[in-house]
Amino acid sequence: MRTFCDQPTVWKSIDLKPSREQELWKLTELKNTINPHLSHILSIRIWGVRDNIVQYLLNQCRNLQHLTICGWTTLSDHCLRLLPSQSLKIKTLELIGSSQQTNFVSVDAYTLGNLLLHSPEMTNLVLGCEIHIHAETFITELEKKAVASSDLQSFMLASRKTWLNDHVLRLINVYPEIQKIYLVPKASIEFDPVQENSVDALLHEKLKQILDIVPLPLEIPLLSNEEFIIYDKRFTTCV
Repeated sequence: MRTFCDQPTVWKSIDLKPSREQELWKLTELKNTINPHLSHILSIRIWGVRDNIVQYLLNQCRNLQHLTICGWTTLSDHCLRLLPSQSLKIKTLELIGSSQQTNFVSVDAYTLGNLLLHSPEMTNLVLGCEIHIHAETFITELEKKAVASSDLQSFMLASRKTWLNDHVLRLINVYPEIQKIYLVPKASIEFDPVQENSVDALLHEKLKQILDIVPLPLEIPLLSNEEFIIYDKRFTTCV
């Protein structure tokens, strides 16, 4: 059994849940579990994290491409802070709040912008949790520095507070190849991270429901009201 568990293919994609006795992972316990296999890990879905757990995964899993975080008690800027010289291989980052735990993340616009700038291969960023990102600061940080890559395809934020249509258009200028930007309250998405649900499929279904009421304009596929802002390039090809 030990030999089987040490096979690199087994560790490429893993689900990590804390023991039944505790709601959150302890760093020592996580290290004991995955330390021998760090270089093999490409994809992680983890429940019950703290700042130091997220930081450890981003810093030590050097080949990590996909990270989904499902539920936490509290997360702050520290979980996503990177060293100036640090560059990540991460392609997908999803923070999905759990109904069993608090969903708020205290990450500021500067830290989030810095994360994107140091993740040149990032294609999908999903923040499906209670989070407040000051749009002007976030976009300005991205505009100030040359983006090493335009790989970002999808940006989802479970809030549209402080965001204007102009901020979305400026984000599109920074990432010209971006296909979709969803600024939609988490309460209206209704996905369960415990299930094998596709976040993108659920968001796409939500968008179709909205479009049944108000179609996207043809010239720029951007729709907004007091609750949400939606940009989706895919729907221009469906008309």
